[in-house]
Amino acid sequence: MKVVYAERAKRDIGDIYDTIAPHNPTAAQRVEDMIRTACEGLADFPYAPPATDEPNVRRIPLVRYPYTIFYRVDPIRNLVEIARVVHSARVRDLGSVPEGD
Repeated sequence: MKVVYAERAKRDIGDIYDTIAPHNPTAAQRVEDMIRTACEGLADFPYAPPATDEPNVRRIPLVRYPYTIFYRVDPIRNLVEIARVVHSARVRDLGSVPEGD
């Protein structure tokens, strides 16, 4: 499957980088790289992480960093769409994609 990023997910990743970079640019790049690696890995096994309550939406928590990736699987278009990347402390409901900030 092909991995694509929703505009909101692109902003999420940029915001994460921008928050960390002033204090430690190297760490910011490591976190961004880990997020992107996890996202790209979903192309091979998109159904491995747990499903949410929303149809075709799954989530994967990062192991090393406190972020959760929410994504949609579109088997007809053969796509994995990264919907959001959220700090795990801000995830209130594991059953749905967080809205807003």
